[in-house]
Amino acid sequence: MKTTLHKIISALLMVILVLTSLSSAIGETTIYLLGAGKTSKSYQMFSQAHPELTVEFESNIFLSTNEMITAMLTGEFPYDTFVLMSNSFDVKQMLTKGYCAEITDSSVVPQELGKMYKPIEQMLTLDGNIHGVPFDFHMGYYSYDPVAWAAAGLGEEDVPRSFEELLDFLEAWMERIKDSPEDEIFICSTFDEELYGEHSYINYLVDKLVTNHIMQCNYANEPIRFDTPIFRAMMERCQKIGTDLYAIEPEQKSGLGLFYEWHGMRGLTYLVPLRLTVDQPILIPSTLYAVFVNALSQHQALAMDYLEACLACIEPESGAYLYRDAEPVEQEGYSRSMDAVQAEIDALEQRATNSELDPLEKNTLQDQITEKKLKWEEMSTSDERYIISPQDLELYRTYGDCLYFQPPSIFDPSTEEGQNLRQLRDGFSTGNLTVEQFISRLDEMAWILELEESK
Repeated sequence: MKTTLHKIISALLMVILVLTSLSSAIGETTIYLLGAGKTSKSYQMFSQAHPELTVEFESNIFLSTNEMITAMLTGEFPYDTFVLMSNSFDVKQMLTKGYCAEITDSSVVPQELGKMYKPIEQMLTLDGNIHGVPFDFHMGYYSYDPVAWAAAGLGEEDVPRSFEELLDFLEAWMERIKDSPEDEIFICSTFDEELYGEHSYINYLVDKLVTNHIMQCNYANEPIRFDTPIFRAMMERCQKIGTDLYAIEPEQKSGLGLFYEWHGMRGLTYLVPLRLTVDQPILIPSTLYAVFVNALSQHQALAMDYLEACLACIEPESGAYLYRDAEPVEQEGYSRSMDAVQAEIDALEQRATNSELDPLEKNTLQDQITEKKLKWEEMSTSDERYIISPQDLELYRTYGDCLYFQPPSIFDPSTEEGQNLRQLRDGFSTGNLTVEQFISRLDEMAWILELEESK
């Protein structure tokens, strides 16, 4: 149904393209933007800069790389520019197969991309040539809750630095609470209360193990293989620890969870890296949103102008994640509030210079000035001042080279094929598959993936 709808929409756009190409003969040109919105600043900037153009836009109607490539090969892709999200589309495949035009000749793009974090630049570059422009970013990672951590009497030295150390921590935690139960502190609160059961923690741990093993293999550009001594040993530990955790936590508690998923740079202070061992690099799962020029576009120069507009319109918060030299991002209106307090201070100080004031009035004014200055100082250092603070940026910069954009694959649970992985994981968690059977099935899936990529 979705494929049919996509074909109908593409066919209609092709008809429009033919009609507008006739209009071009008399001086009219139409540009088609996929993934753009009429309310976006980049669209408005581009439209204002080119009033002679007709600009048509469409939200992204494609769900996968193969779907988009098929539309391109069958002539059902009339768009001059298009947006790709790194978690849904294989950006490197699109670049390697030549579907994205080179934009290195732009007078703006190379300089701007050179200011960004290296993993972002590498994502959009092939053989030294730039093919895309980023405009948004998202990151999510595993972390500990500082409130729960402190309540449990744990310190920074107790924070796991790998998946192996996480398993060590869980074993030590279970030993601890056997002797001293914690009624208000538990491991995590990610489970649906109605679905929580004896297999929940096994599933939870195995999911993180498999996901991070795949990510490390991809990052190292190595074949994905699960039949390794380390992976096998960790699978066995996940099974035992998951079973024991449920015995200790037979019901979902309300209180403080020690671990949870965090999004955004502020929580990097509490990062728990899930690389399998400390010998592997720390990778922070991230998603990049970028716009590209269709290599078959008849309006390459105009399409590049649009990409430059996208760069110029990057929102400050998104830019803080993209650029190495980004500035802190203040809450909207916060500076005006501080300026208003400063204006009150200035007015009070001006009144205090009046020589005709009696001592009581002068002392009252001085008290008011002191109070307002204290308020201004508190506002200047408050956590509420910034969406992204100087401290956030300083910490984020230390992790800039750890950003990793995992390409979609048959292992991605969000895809139809990826449901196979979830079913296998469920089968193992419930005891219907042994460790040996689970690993064997995973390696079969990896082999299929390699065959697909070799075509």
